[in-house]
Amino acid sequence: MENTTKLLINHAFCHAMLIPAFIYGELWMFFAAFLWWYVIAIVAISGGYHRYYSHKTFEAGKWYPWAVNILGMFAGAGPAMTWAATHRQHHAHSDTELDPHSHSIKGKWAVYVNTWGYGFKIKRKFIKRLLQDPLLRFFHKYYFHFNVAIIVVFTAIDPLLMIFGYAMPVVLAFHGYGILNILGHKGAQPNNSWVANILTAGEGWHRNHHRRAGSYEIGQKWWEFDPTKIFIKLIKVN
Repeated sequence: MENTTKLLINHAFCHAMLIPAFIYGELWMFFAAFLWWYVIAIVAISGGYHRYYSHKTFEAGKWYPWAVNILGMFAGAGPAMTWAATHRQHHAHSDTELDPHSHSIKGKWAVYVNTWGYGFKIKRKFIKRLLQDPLLRFFHKYYFHFNVAIIVVFTAIDPLLMIFGYAMPVVLAFHGYGILNILGHKGAQPNNSWVANILTAGEGWHRNHHRRAGSYEIGQKWWEFDPTKIFIKLIKVN
């Protein structure tokens, strides 16, 4: 089974888990799931997949890549290697046929539904350096094995733990970044969005990011909410 199919099945499963979540869940569980998603977003997706692996905007201790790859499994965004290569191609070929997130070519709702760029052909040059990282190769190879293990173990402990500790963050990540892909562009131009920013822990300042892709400070002004930037300042070693 191809990785794209596995991702689609996983997302369908996690969205289906919204039904028992609203039937059996309590308000504090939804709040806890959102806070858990924020940890995942800051450490793994915004901080790790994006600003660390895609753009290499900072250096961190040896513990950090492990944290990124482990926590990244709770977002359902696929392995870090694929995500970073896809994002690099997006920057190199914005709003062309080679851009996985182009509104003008694919349409905004097609981009929303395909938030993570499922099945999009990535040029080898964007993944070449990433392939040299043995940790990335390991988690790329076993990403879906670990996801199945998380689902099985969490369900065995408590089905609600699986729903709110795994399925809910996957759903929040999907729609948070889907909204970012919609509101983060006006036509063919990148756009800043408060709404997308709150949902993705600082990624919504998309116009800022395209202007200074080599900086981890996507929120560039004091009032531009960017918790990922604060986290990186605390852990970076350069």
